[in-house]
Amino acid sequence: MLVLVNLMKDEIASRIQQVRQTIWNIPALDDLVLNQREYAFPEDVLNSIVSLELKFTATGKYVPADTLARRHYKDALEESKIVNNFDNLNPKYFLRRKAIYILSGSIIAVTDGIKLVYNAFPVNLANLTGVVELSVDPTITTHGFPREFHELWARRVSIEYKDANNKRLSKKELDYDEDLEKALDDFSTADLSASIIGSLPPGSERGDNGYNY
Repeated sequence: MLVLVNLMKDEIASRIQQVRQTIWNIPALDDLVLNQREYAFPEDVLNSIVSLELKFTATGKYVPADTLARRHYKDALEESKIVNNFDNLNPKYFLRRKAIYILSGSIIAVTDGIKLVYNAFPVNLANLTGVVELSVDPTITTHGFPREFHELWARRVSIEYKDANNKRLSKKELDYDEDLEKALDDFSTADLSASIIGSLPPGSERGDNGYNY
């Protein structure tokens, strides 16, 4: 049953994202380190990057960094050549070895110099015996599941279970698609002004790359 619960959670989360595209976004901050261009992040974060912004001085403004496929940069990854080919007004980055690699002008130490926004579906349930309300965010870098969809979530699990076991669906289960559409329509007009700022990933110790994990 737990497998079904988590599968259906992601299915509904995907539908929710279609009507509120930024609902699962998590902004997070990290430090730029002197002369360091490569910064490791968890693989699930790297696979879900929405945007990356960089601030190259303590008093400067964040500037967006665009992705650049490694194959499109033919020169060697040598500091002198990178500084010659790129600047801090239009930085680029690419992914390698479970890390982002920044292509820019010279890098100095800047607290919170990296602002990363990534997409993260609500966390999987570890068991079916929890006592914490499921809409509560488990941590500052993970999402709970909106209360408006809890009953529909349970109903979707029931439908999947009954279909797999050739059991007849109830009238309410047959109305699932229509009720989900109505819930999505109502949810799409909700207030989007709140935001979450957290460190990536959860943890209290800062690693050698300046990243909390």
